[in-house]
Amino acid sequence: MREVKGYRLTAFTLIEIMVVLLVIGLIATLVFPSFGNFELSRLKVQARRIQSAVYLTYNLSVMEKANYRLVFDLDKQCWYAEKKQGIEYVPASNELLLEHCLPDSVWIEELEVLDRELFKTGKEYIHFSPFGYSEPARIYITNESNNPGSGYTLFTEPMTGEVRVYEGRVQYKDLENLK
Repeated sequence: MREVKGYRLTAFTLIEIMVVLLVIGLIATLVFPSFGNFELSRLKVQARRIQSAVYLTYNLSVMEKANYRLVFDLDKQCWYAEKKQGIEYVPASNELLLEHCLPDSVWIEELEVLDRELFKTGKEYIHFSPFGYSEPARIYITNESNNPGSGYTLFTEPMTGEVRVYEGRVQYKDLENLK
């Protein structure tokens, strides 16, 4: 700002406006490319959430010496854990294992428990034994991306309860090449 004959001018100079626009442009350049990765990060979050649920269910079954199962409702795109009491399964009491539905832009496309048929609809279960064993399963989770195979494949480890996560659609027969 400058003064002319005792009056102070309150307008911005062209240089000040250009500097502000340059700063806004730099910020926009850094921020807007990450919006393209928003759906991918949402997909990763949901894959990790399923990974954590499998690991937690495995550990609870061993610690409580009880049979558990994760129920995947592929029609509703929800999952939750159940604990065996007597001859029935009842919903697990752990808040982290209550029913969780995936957001509209993310879904489980395939769930395959080893030696059982591939499921794309209906309900499927992954069972956990109190003796430290879980059924080996493959879960393929994807989103609205136009790239085929752009999701994540999760494989449960029967003896440890861990879940290995791979980018893209991976089948059981492909595992040997990935190790």
